[in-house]
Amino acid sequence: MRYSHTHPLVLAMLGLSLAACNEDAITEPSTTEVSDQSALAGTATAGQWVTRADMPSTTRTDLATAMVPTSTGQSILYAIGGRTSTGASLSRVQAYNVATNSWSWKASMPVPVYRSNGAEVIYRKIYISGGFTSYNGLNFGLYMYNPGTNTWTRKSDPPGTSYGGVTGVIDKKLYVATQCELEICEPVSTAYGRFLYRYDPLTDQWTTLAPPPRYEVGLKAGGTIGGKLYVTGGGNKVAVYDPATNQWTLKTTVNQVESVDAGATLGAKLYVFGSTTNVYDPATNAWTTLAPPPSPRSRTSATRVVLNGKARIEVVGGASPGNNLAFIP
Repeated sequence: MRYSHTHPLVLAMLGLSLAACNEDAITEPSTTEVSDQSALAGTATAGQWVTRADMPSTTRTDLATAMVPTSTGQSILYAIGGRTSTGASLSRVQAYNVATNSWSWKASMPVPVYRSNGAEVIYRKIYISGGFTSYNGLNFGLYMYNPGTNTWTRKSDPPGTSYGGVTGVIDKKLYVATQCELEICEPVSTAYGRFLYRYDPLTDQWTTLAPPPRYEVGLKAGGTIGGKLYVTGGGNKVAVYDPATNQWTLKTTVNQVESVDAGATLGAKLYVFGSTTNVYDPATNAWTTLAPPPSPRSRTSATRVVLNGKARIEVVGGASPGNNLAFIP
């Protein structure tokens, strides 16, 4: 139904009514812009944090992010799912245009999801699996988002339930290292523990691979470097999966990192963010500490983006102001 020339008071009452009925109601403006000219121009110096336009929403944590470039090469970051400060799960999707420093709303996921296994891009489409739909309720599916049509499609379900894992792409296939521990997974699945799955979008089929190390390393952050999947949970351990051998190698680094909340790979290195900023270099098997975020953040998501031909990492999530920060490596 279309309304035209509606009285402003009627529109205001309608907006309040919708918000009261829906935890995931969109009450913020459709686009937010700022005038940070140095950030827009991409002239920030290496090792610097830049505050970008906040997500136009309330506190939002445990979300997933992924970047799909436009036909002209502009980076569009998609913020997917998450939960509110009261713990309510969200299905909302917002798109951030890095070049214009602005946000817009997109089609919501078919289900609300937080603490997923992360999101990755194959053939310009976003894939997201696992996570919680509500407290003690798990997402059993894999969902694909097509930015070109602004639509969601449910694909073949993963072999087991999982949450809070790490997802990477190698040779146009999705690799999902899962984390499903403690008693919360037992009532809903016999697939209990840690697993590594590979998904082929061309066949819509999953394959179960060698599981990641169970106790030696966490699955808080990771990504792909040189055709291998790297995962870490902090400390002095990094696990590396080689698809050529279907084997994991546990690296004991020469130093350690204490705070890991989110991570992304860039320039053949793994960057992790928490109360500090650290980068892992596989060539030296060592961590280097960099400039910390301007304010403490937790339960965020990090994604590589490009502005004016220069790569950077966008760290999104938490309360505003400051829920969208760019790190310049």
